[in-house]
Amino acid sequence: MKYILALTLLLAGCASYEVTSTGRALRTENQYFETVEKYSDRTTKYSGLYNVLEMQATLLNSAVTEAQLDQLTRFYQWEDSKFSAEKAKRETKLSTETEFFLSFYTPERKNDDLQKDTTLWRTFLDVDGKRYEGKVTRNKAALAELISLYPTHNRFYTAYNLNFPVPVKNIEGKEMKVTITGPLGSGTLHFNKTN
Repeated sequence: MKYILALTLLLAGCASYEVTSTGRALRTENQYFETVEKYSDRTTKYSGLYNVLEMQATLLNSAVTEAQLDQLTRFYQWEDSKFSAEKAKRETKLSTETEFFLSFYTPERKNDDLQKDTTLWRTFLDVDGKRYEGKVTRNKAALAELISLYPTHNRFYTAYNLNFPVPVKNIEGKEMKVTITGPLGSGTLHFNKTN
């Protein structure tokens, strides 16, 4: 009976976190997905019965970045030195810009070109009474990795990174919205909503 109780307690303890071979505790996958969901938003716009624009985005703030480091450590079994190097890279990024991961879909492929200089789409971040125009790049990570990091992303969406020239560390916790607009339509995503 003692052994069953001890085993039950051990298994219950394992459900709340994972430990690397060097003894560092990692968030569980469920905790990771909860964090991503908390800092994500999505919208779909229609013209009559047809959808003209679908998008979902995740704010890559300190909480999401730390959770992603745990998730990547779990997948790739990073050593502590690799974890530290990746963490330093991400800390630098958090101090210089605000980044969002964007899953974007529009029915006509020719209109799915946010990263091009000739695109008709514009991206804006509104926060603290200021508007910042975004720079868009195509995220070329493998689909399997993208889905493991952003569970609502799928093969029908195009993966992008939106970068804005304001340090996320300066605006974390503030209400913000990302707008993507063009001749086909406009969509707005909200983050850190107060109501």
